[in-house]
Amino acid sequence: MKRRIFVLLAALCLCLSGCGYPELYERVLIHGIGVDWTGEGYRVTVRSSTSAEEGEELFTCEGETVLEALSSLSLTTGREPFYAHNYLVVFGMDCARRGLDGCLDFFVRYYNTRPAVELFVAEGTAEEVLSTEKDGKLMRMSELEALGSGGRWNGQAVDMDILGFVNGMRREGSSAVLPLLRAGEDSVEAAGTVYFSGAQQKGLLTLEQTRGYLAMTNKLNRGELAVEAQNGVVTLSLRGIKSKTQARAGDPPSFRVQMEVAADVSAADTSGLDCAYLEAAAAEKLRNEAEAAVRQAVVRDGCDIFGFGNQLYREQPSYWRANGARWPELMGRSQYQIEVKVKVQRLEEERVAGAVG
Repeated sequence: MKRRIFVLLAALCLCLSGCGYPELYERVLIHGIGVDWTGEGYRVTVRSSTSAEEGEELFTCEGETVLEALSSLSLTTGREPFYAHNYLVVFGMDCARRGLDGCLDFFVRYYNTRPAVELFVAEGTAEEVLSTEKDGKLMRMSELEALGSGGRWNGQAVDMDILGFVNGMRREGSSAVLPLLRAGEDSVEAAGTVYFSGAQQKGLLTLEQTRGYLAMTNKLNRGELAVEAQNGVVTLSLRGIKSKTQARAGDPPSFRVQMEVAADVSAADTSGLDCAYLEAAAAEKLRNEAEAAVRQAVVRDGCDIFGFGNQLYREQPSYWRANGARWPELMGRSQYQIEVKVKVQRLEEERVAGAVG
């Protein structure tokens, strides 16, 4: 019996090896993809290598569709594109303004791609981001990929992959967001958040508004917050942020957001520091940032990036069935009450130059 199983497995391997699949050395390994709209089609920028040991190269190709452009890589490299090693996808701003639905489908459906990769929008072009050099070499893809997940530490950048973005577009009563990248002479940095109406870019949040958005949506893990206190500027290290939203049906509906934030004083002369004053100042700043994000994205631009409509959909299903189609109009008239409570839990005394001790 064991001999028969061995023979069957060997035959299967022989069949698969004869199916025409290229070996790894016959492929070009894709590490990053940038997509820009040219006015007539797509210009795709690719960072790739032909082996794990070799350095990365930069290629550009064009086509009426993203797939057509990428397929032409074989004309330049003589190898078949292989996407399983891809780190990220960057869309240029013109591409986002036109709408991502025309080019996003390739990354979701194409059999050779991984949809769970980091997704970004470039402030200018995607080609500028992928071609940025650092110390005379192309900036590493792992460094670019980390700019999204870096929001877990700095509290001012969203982290989004392709599947998360698509789900955000299609979820009942919600809008999607993506991190914004800005390319400099020798670096790329997170510059804010892009929010969408469907698949089309609608507006931009600043880094401060992004922090308010992350806090309201329970995605702010930690970060630094500088506030004015009696004896100067105090830097707080935020942690343990908890946010809860309650929806109330009506015409228009109303929403109450309650946030609780734990913080440590990490950079200040703590002598004579009034914690109650500091907590109130920090709470006011976070509330102002969150309210600014709501006013701009939801009330002004009609993009429900906070999922208020989805909250109604889950908590008040009968109300949503009757009024869900009116949500684009209702969200601009709804009431949004944001409450923030900050608790300073630890003071870390900072020594100043020349102090005796």
